[in-house]
Amino acid sequence: MASAALSMSPCARCLLVPPAFQHTFAPLRYEGLVAGLFQRYKDQHQRRAGRLLGLLMQRELTPLCKAWLSLHPEAVVILVPADERRQKLRGHDPLSGLYKLLEKTVRKHPQKVARLRDDASSHDDQRLRGRRGRLKAQRGRYDIIGPLPASVMLIDDVMTSGATLDSLALACRQAGAREVVACVLARTPLSTAAATLEG
Repeated sequence: MASAALSMSPCARCLLVPPAFQHTFAPLRYEGLVAGLFQRYKDQHQRRAGRLLGLLMQRELTPLCKAWLSLHPEAVVILVPADERRQKLRGHDPLSGLYKLLEKTVRKHPQKVARLRDDASSHDDQRLRGRRGRLKAQRGRYDIIGPLPASVMLIDDVMTSGATLDSLALACRQAGAREVVACVLARTPLSTAAATLEG
């Protein structure tokens, strides 16, 4: 966004269909060199690309996470659970690898309380779906083990349509959370997402 004031204003899409999370922290745009780094790390498992992304995550998200967590000391941090099938195909868990450096500065260990349900739709590549298809496919895909505190921070690497984070946030709210925020390293620009996902 062009300013801090604008960054606190909901976009038209969120006003029309409010997500289950209250805020999204997304310092980088998922395009150009950043998108290329993610593709080389996640799909080709290039360690140097992962190291650079990890350092970017540490640098960009540490101030945001520390500031929010200082106001919510009882909050838990939850990493978006990896799809086991995709993780086996890739040979690694990209998000856990990226979070290691951020964890050192934020000093908040992620809670392994979220579980991804295994169903037929989970085996489809979400990148091939439009936004409505993603929202439908992700709905009800997560279970939360045990009750949660009032505040929860969700961590993911990239946000495209927001369907994954919305589904997980909804599960968190059903487990007792009243405030859920999402924190990602990069987000697909809304104009790009609309053009590619709605087409």
